[in-house]
Amino acid sequence: MLTERDMPAASPPTTDTVVLIHGLGRTRRSMWMVALWLRFCGYRVTSIGYPSRCVSIAEAVERHLMPALAKLELEDGSRVHFVTHSLGGIVFRAWAARRDAAFPLGRAVMLAPPNQGSEIIDELRQWRWVRWLLGPVSAELGTDAASTPNSLGPLPPETGVIMGGKDTLPFFRHLLGPESDGVVTRASSHGEGESDFLLLPANHATIILQPAVFRAVNRFLRTGGFAENA
Repeated sequence: MLTERDMPAASPPTTDTVVLIHGLGRTRRSMWMVALWLRFCGYRVTSIGYPSRCVSIAEAVERHLMPALAKLELEDGSRVHFVTHSLGGIVFRAWAARRDAAFPLGRAVMLAPPNQGSEIIDELRQWRWVRWLLGPVSAELGTDAASTPNSLGPLPPETGVIMGGKDTLPFFRHLLGPESDGVVTRASSHGEGESDFLLLPANHATIILQPAVFRAVNRFLRTGGFAENA
């Protein structure tokens, strides 16, 4: 949990907006600590929810992300940045691949994204209970060339990736190998065209709860890089 010592010094407000997109099986409330931190950093923040286990990625974009973005009240010259977790990164990419060229897209930080698909899905989607548990996206998130993550093309410009390096779910270790966050492998998180990459000591679930992650997100949104002197 955040303590008073963890919180950043309040920053001057900016007209830029940060849109948060949560991962599979979660709600927008799961991103509340990210939202709190970014508001202290001066951003306008909105968190978009979607029923991740009930809709396809395309439906998440069309029924939830696009209508929410259309309601944003943006000032002239402001930009819209994105911070996503896990599946939320693929939803963001699916939207970005078809976005209106006039949309004032800023920078994006993807936390633990399965940018090249999920080895866990490859192994488990044959089981009916997995398809029931995960919903339509279970048919989309494999590592094959035809999967949705591998069909979306390069990442949008100025997109960075943060991965956790703690594998705390031994059940999947035989599938993922030693370099994963317990759900997504480090190799799978990379995407063509990524601007920067950062590995931090977190797992797939806790990466959205870590002050070190929040600081890195803010640095990237401000400067376009994760390095402290970027």
